[in-house]
Amino acid sequence: MIPDLLVVGAGLAGGLLALEAADRGAKVRIISTAPMATPISYGGVQLAALEQWQRLEKRHGFLGLEPAELLLYWLEDQKPNIPPGAQRLEPSQWRGLEPLLVDAPLGGVVAMPYARVDPLVLTEKLTKALAAAGVQQRNLLLQGLLLEEGVVRGCKTKAGEEILAQHTVLAAGAATAPLLASIGCSLPLLDCSWAALLQLEAGLLDDFFCGQASDQPKAIVMPMELKRMERERSTSGAQLICDGGIAPWGKAKVFGQASFFGEPIGHIDKPNPAVMRAGLKEAAKSLLPQQLWPSLAELPMALQPVAFSRDGLALVGPISRFKGLSVFTAFSAAFSLVPGLAPVLAAAILDPKRSMEALSNLELLPERLPAI
Repeated sequence: MIPDLLVVGAGLAGGLLALEAADRGAKVRIISTAPMATPISYGGVQLAALEQWQRLEKRHGFLGLEPAELLLYWLEDQKPNIPPGAQRLEPSQWRGLEPLLVDAPLGGVVAMPYARVDPLVLTEKLTKALAAAGVQQRNLLLQGLLLEEGVVRGCKTKAGEEILAQHTVLAAGAATAPLLASIGCSLPLLDCSWAALLQLEAGLLDDFFCGQASDQPKAIVMPMELKRMERERSTSGAQLICDGGIAPWGKAKVFGQASFFGEPIGHIDKPNPAVMRAGLKEAAKSLLPQQLWPSLAELPMALQPVAFSRDGLALVGPISRFKGLSVFTAFSAAFSLVPGLAPVLAAAILDPKRSMEALSNLELLPERLPAI
């Protein structure tokens, strides 16, 4: 039996889309093509998306949702543009919420209402939820898409196996562009960069806190202005951008996000890990205590390619030139956006007459995807 839906990519986007389609009675197959960036995300959830995560957990069980504080900081030489609803904190307050900020030379910090999904918990629970929903899951290396008379029929593995489906969705992050290229399609808005962060091991933090770091308050620390987002909107600029941030990560924490951009657009090789680590170490001097700096050279570093959109809006919906093909990728603030968009796209694919208008009203696609 040919499945109704083939989802390529088993991270946050692909996993939640597959669950939504299965909940609507579709036969769904999901393919994991490469390591996803989901496990190394901060997992921040804006309160507007909280209801969607609660809906998912009511249906599929605990997925890692938990309370959190969002701390937005600026440095002493910066002038902040404080968002509405933010609460300005005293140094004793922000250090209480994130003890690693004890020595940080900050100009100020505000707190925003927030929540988070633990990415490590989600990665584990999502696999089980997909299995319980009857979604077939496979790990495969893909050669490209199968195209027949303008209709995408599925994909072909590097081992030569053809995997057929009535509709294929590319939710494969940075692997999306090469798969589109296999049928002669390119999306000008779609690009990718390499992202890296340092894993602050639990033992190191336990020594620093004089207790277990996992018992500390859950807080996500981010700069008021993300240099990465500004760089994504530009067609030129520095290749390496580092934003200092701190987030819980299982029983430990992660620090920073280094982003490496290719030139020209769309062409990027894996960066030298030493360059990424050096950028993160420099950014750490604005946030982390000095006694942790010597450890940064030895800490594990996660390095993954990530997809982004040049105009800042996700790529969600059908590609007009090819029947049977949609994309679901390039999210900014994915943990806030994907839970709400996944049911809309699933409905649009499975019941186009009723739901495609709702998808168009999102102004994410199809008008931003040219009829190539």
